[in-house]
Amino acid sequence: MAYRAPDSDADICASCAGAESIFACRECGSEQHPYSYSRCAHCYLRELLTGALTDPVTGMIHSQLASVFDTLIDSRRPQTTLWWLTKPGSVAAGVFQELATGRLPISHDTFRDRLPIDRRHGYLRDLLTSTGVLPPYSAAIERIHPWLLTVLAEHPAVHAEVLNRFARWHVLRRMRQHAANGTLTSSIVNGGRSHILAAARLLDWTLLQQTTITALSQTQLETYLADRPGARSSTSRFLTWLSASRTNTALSVTYRPQQLPEVTMTDEARWRGVELLLHDTSINSHSRIAGLFLLLFAQPLNKILRMTRDQVAEHGDGRVVVTFDAVPIELPPDVGTLLLEHLRGRGPASHGDSDPGWLFPGRMPGRSLSTESVRGVLVSHGIHPRQSRSTTLFCLAGQIPTPILADLLGISRGTATRWAALAARDWSGYVARRSPAR
Repeated sequence: MAYRAPDSDADICASCAGAESIFACRECGSEQHPYSYSRCAHCYLRELLTGALTDPVTGMIHSQLASVFDTLIDSRRPQTTLWWLTKPGSVAAGVFQELATGRLPISHDTFRDRLPIDRRHGYLRDLLTSTGVLPPYSAAIERIHPWLLTVLAEHPAVHAEVLNRFARWHVLRRMRQHAANGTLTSSIVNGGRSHILAAARLLDWTLLQQTTITALSQTQLETYLADRPGARSSTSRFLTWLSASRTNTALSVTYRPQQLPEVTMTDEARWRGVELLLHDTSINSHSRIAGLFLLLFAQPLNKILRMTRDQVAEHGDGRVVVTFDAVPIELPPDVGTLLLEHLRGRGPASHGDSDPGWLFPGRMPGRSLSTESVRGVLVSHGIHPRQSRSTTLFCLAGQIPTPILADLLGISRGTATRWAALAARDWSGYVARRSPAR
């Protein structure tokens, strides 16, 4: 039990406070984290982890798993970690022991090929990845591979070969680039699947026309697209790849000219959303802050949820500054207060506190919150991210010169210019007006 020190807000132990201790661990003497009548949770956890992670050859913690031991033993909630390791149905301690003894190789292949693919083993794999035991990987991309094999098995060998090259050299390659940049979302993954299925449908159609994809003519392609009005956008990536890969250079697809962005939400509705997120405490803090960053600063959800704590700075005078891209922005007082309360919170109960300083840490080790979890909360309260961001960009583009808007929000100059055009603001003379002053 902790006691409050006189003339201080710090907690002190019973002996320092001159009081009789209600509990003290017989091993380490700590009065924190009581777990039984004589031992603390930290000592129990150390004993359990030592038994699970010891290399029988050396008699010490396995060298490759030492970072896992350090991360778990330093968890701020040892009771929770103990419960996770010992609860009915837990697989963690058993898998750790298999890895430490060498019965299972310490590799991603172990989790792909030799262990069940489920949430419990996926959590362990993420823990090993976040602690540096295993290299980074993308679970969403890995789930594509068995699905792709099923799709390929349903097509003739000649079509499967083309489909496999398109999927691996174009679709999966693009997904890996997004994963490396931290921008891979479920919409990109689902879009990749739809592009593969669209390619498969076109290949099936060529079979019915008694032709091949390499011999398909532009006239035949136009007939196919005319009969299927929705196929043009879903098939366009495959057609572009056919030309780029020299599989069929005779095909082309026309695109609609780029239109100005659309705004389907009023500014009044946007501010109602801001008021809701500022004052409705029944909504979790991460959804409130993410929604406010969306409605006030037009930040996309996937970028918001990849933010780190070092993008936030608290000044001694009560000001809170956040940097979305390159230029720091001072937050309104109410938003700054909410953000500071969130930062001082405990966050989700992840047993591996090894995340890279996420502003919105997720429940899976080393990962930030998923966009789907926050999107669902916002939509349930009438805040639709795409519409809300468009309205915010429209309003800001009419108030802030294009170069500054691009630097503040981290968008391209072209994007900022298109929104300025929609807002009927011509900022072309802004730079010229500023030049003499400089």
